[in-house]
Amino acid sequence: MRPRLAIRRLDSRTVPGLLRDTASRLPDKVFIHFVDPAAPTAPPREVTYSAFRTAASRVARGLSAHGIGPGHRVLLLAENCPEWQEVALGTQLLRAEPVALFASLSAEPARAIAARVSPRAVFVSGPAQWEKLAPSAGALAEAGLSLVVSGEPLPEGSAPAGVELLPLSALLGEGVPALPAAELERLTDAVGEEDPFLLLFTSGTTGRPKGVRLPQRSLVHAVEAGHGAVGTSERDLGLHFLPFAHVAGHDQFVLALSEGHALAMIARREDLDRALALSPTYLFSVPMVYDRVRLAVEAKLDGLPVPLRALARSALAAAARVRLEGSRGLADRALTRVADRLVGKAVRARLGGNVRGLFSGGAPAAPVLYRFFETLGIPFVELYGMSETGGLISSNLFDGVRREASAGLLTPDHEVRFGPDGELLLRGPLLLSGYLDAEDTLAAFDDEGYFHTGDIARLDAKGMLQVEGRKKHLLVLSTGKKLSPEPIEQAIASAAPIEGAVLLGEGKPFVSAAVFVAKVELDRLAAQGLDASEALLPRVRAALGAFSEYEKPKRLVIISGAPQDHPALITPTLKLKREAVVDSIRPRIAEVYG
Repeated sequence: MRPRLAIRRLDSRTVPGLLRDTASRLPDKVFIHFVDPAAPTAPPREVTYSAFRTAASRVARGLSAHGIGPGHRVLLLAENCPEWQEVALGTQLLRAEPVALFASLSAEPARAIAARVSPRAVFVSGPAQWEKLAPSAGALAEAGLSLVVSGEPLPEGSAPAGVELLPLSALLGEGVPALPAAELERLTDAVGEEDPFLLLFTSGTTGRPKGVRLPQRSLVHAVEAGHGAVGTSERDLGLHFLPFAHVAGHDQFVLALSEGHALAMIARREDLDRALALSPTYLFSVPMVYDRVRLAVEAKLDGLPVPLRALARSALAAAARVRLEGSRGLADRALTRVADRLVGKAVRARLGGNVRGLFSGGAPAAPVLYRFFETLGIPFVELYGMSETGGLISSNLFDGVRREASAGLLTPDHEVRFGPDGELLLRGPLLLSGYLDAEDTLAAFDDEGYFHTGDIARLDAKGMLQVEGRKKHLLVLSTGKKLSPEPIEQAIASAAPIEGAVLLGEGKPFVSAAVFVAKVELDRLAAQGLDASEALLPRVRAALGAFSEYEKPKRLVIISGAPQDHPALITPTLKLKREAVVDSIRPRIAEVYG
């Protein structure tokens, strides 16, 4: 039998139950250190476990008084903050369904999703978020909206008749009564495994976002397997900055809640340094954040005097041989200590000085990221999952086997099959209860209840999952060759100065690539009289040494700037929208293949 992740079963089977357990055990322990963007010079605001549960109880009492109960939905359109989760937990206590939207969503998609959801109540952080929904408030009221709760005051008359505007302080203010203890216990006990945890929406890389309905059991099973994979404990302080509209943001939050460890929470990237000053013991992020650290180090190394740069490069190569290949040579071990002093010490300081591990999810990490951090003695643990699986399918191990370009060991809570084309199929308790729209549910499951992930994957000889790419992204060249673009795109994006890539070539005789390059780099090449697409092509091909010749681009299409500079081309989770990128450069693609 192939190995699977270890499971630590929890006594409670719902998130409100887990909160009760931890708040009873560690009532005065600080759960959240919130780096408040509204108070840039103040120390982080601290919320204990008991205070957090009391706040959720206040929300439940207030929402219940406004008629919210089972079968209703409460839409949350706000930046990360403790109050976001207090409203969500209060909603869950009433067996109503919280609905998460990315705070970065523009008005049109936010209104479109709100119309599909038909919320009974809406929580917004302030006027900027409410302005996105206000034009459709009348239609939402006709569909059942009766309450708008706001963290900041909203203009008088900004809601239609019949919709009450309520300040958040009316739910969570210091003088607001919480539920009586017996009633809070009754509500906590009444929440079942199939009751709602969250309704969230897929990133929409290939079309209309799907509404994923996650039950309580999904998150409980996810953290039961995640605990063994990440090896965290009550002593940890995690840096939390993945948005609550992303399932991974909830996985980290519920893991901390179930274990009793603390979180340093931020609402925006600009406050990252303030959170790092708290010396977190681990970070959980999408790969792009870690790649920025790597690229900054690479740039500093390139700027060193030639003798010192040569020493640093030699030391890093030796450290890779020791930590990745098992070298025991005296010279390699001596140079590893040099690498730790020259590079590793600075990287650890940049990450807060106390980090013991980095956890990566939300998108595949390029192998170069794994090699970079592991070379410096910093464990880089990649997890794999999707919204529909509660965020977890498999994981590498903090205290155990880790491999580059591997999704790790499967959780035993998934039954696994592979389709004839290699598609990964899953069945088990981590899966969603269904999509918001019935037709999406019917299309996603087969007759035996297996969920079609859409990912082409395989298990290697040691039971490690290898994800090769999205089934729908498979490129078929006119020569008959087939290739998965994702691993190639990751390798291209790891080659400086490229910051993102989309592979092109469907139905064509050869592969090309659209690559994102910072304007300053393009200006530098232009000043030297060089054509950027010709000058960068050798670097791209050099980064693809492990790939076959037919998988290497023969032409480049240059897009000026980083992906984040093109909001229409990325999702709220910073993934490139493949079709949008292709549409934006279609005339240039025609020239490449002219």
